[in-house]
Parts: sequence; C-alpha cells; structure tokens
Amino acid sequence: MNPRILIFLPLCLVAPSCDKAKALADKAEETATASVAPSVPPSASSLVRDLAPSEFESFTATPGRLMVVDFHASWCGPCKTLGPVLEQVAAEFPGKVQIGKIDVDQAGDLPALEGVSGIPDVRLYRDGKRVDKFVGAIDAGRIRSLFEKHSAGITVDTAAGTEAPAPPAKPIQPMTKDWLPPGIERR
Repeated sequence: MNPRILIFLPLCLVAPSCDKAKALADKAEETATASVAPSVPPSASSLVRDLAPSEFESFTATPGRLMVVDFHASWCGPCKTLGPVLEQVAAEFPGKVQIGKIDVDQAGDLPALEGVSGIPDVRLYRDGKRVDKFVGAIDAGRIRSLFEKHSAGITVDTAAGTEAPAPPAKPIQPMTKDWLPPGIERR
C-alpha cells in the first residue's frame, strides 16, 4: 500500500480540512525522504562546518589547529569555485586544518565588523590570532602553501588521525545484597 495513503487517512480525521491534511501529509513525506537521503561522508563533515556569527570567536580561538574562516555567499560564482578547492586541500592536512563557512547574507554585522569588503574572503587563524588572509579565488597550490606555512608545528595523534579518545569509564560494579541508597537506614 502507498505510504502516502497511510499518512493521509489518519490526518483527514484529525485535520480541520482535507487541504490541511494534504499539506501535513506532504510535510511528513518530505521528512521521511530527507531522513533516508544519503549523508555527507564523515571526512568532509569533520573538515567543514557552517558557522553562526555567535560561533565565530570560539571557532577562531580553537587551540592546536589552523582554523580557516571562509566568508562567502550562495550567489557568488568565485565562492562556489573556491569552496571545493579549500575542502580538497584541507583534506591533505587531517587533524591540522578545519574550515568554517560564514554566509555574509545571513551573518548580520559580523562581516562589517571583521572588515570583509569582497568575497570570497578567507582568513586563517591559529590559537585565536589571525595569521593570514586572502580575497578572491586562488589556486590549490597557493592554498596548500599557506596551509603548510601556518600549520607547521601542529601535532596530530597519528594513530587515530583525530583528537585523543576519552578516558575509559569506570566499570560498573555489581551491588551487594545489603546495599541501600545513601541516607537510607535499615529499621
């Protein structure tokens, strides 16, 4: 049986009109389709993330990594060209380089406060300090040389390729037969 019908019939009984039920069924179908859609490979998602303006300071202050901030816009042709090149080159520096993307159309006053006058505007930060920047789309070789220059001396756990794992938790011990919660006494 068509899953759309299975969603639609109960909604007709609850929704005030069939048009409303159809809209709810369409939304439920979109949600179901989106949850089945293939996800981004973990390597790409760990290298690049979209930043809200409120995350800018904490992102750039991350210690022990070269943090790259890409001010871009969805309508910008050079930005669309530069984005994949940045990701490709950053993949050559696993654990050393992370990219944060800020859409200037949705970032409020942050681009003006940071002095962004043209896009793509890419800034490199290390331990909270801006170490370099460039404006416009540049080739992979120049990006690679900037990443090499500014990520020199950053060490990475080569066994895992990521941050050190959390320490193991204490094993759970079985309770004794006469155990009582703290503060409770036997009569």
